[in-house]
Amino acid sequence: MKHEYGTKEYYAEMFADFIADIQHDSPQVSDNLLAGFKLAINDWREYHVKQILELDRVEFKLDEQS
Repeated sequence: MKHEYGTKEYYAEMFADFIADIQHDSPQVSDNLLAGFKLAINDWREYHVKQILELDRVEFKLDEQS
């Protein structure tokens, strides 16, 4: 059953897919799951920082032209 995007039920379904990957006989999978989550956070942070820097650059150029 698919739930509406953004609801707690939607996210529970998404997290259930990750939890299903946890295996007692393969602890490296669990470690990779956690490391992958941290990597995703860092990647998104880097993307947003770059976006902010570009917005600052564009704003500066607009101010120069005023």
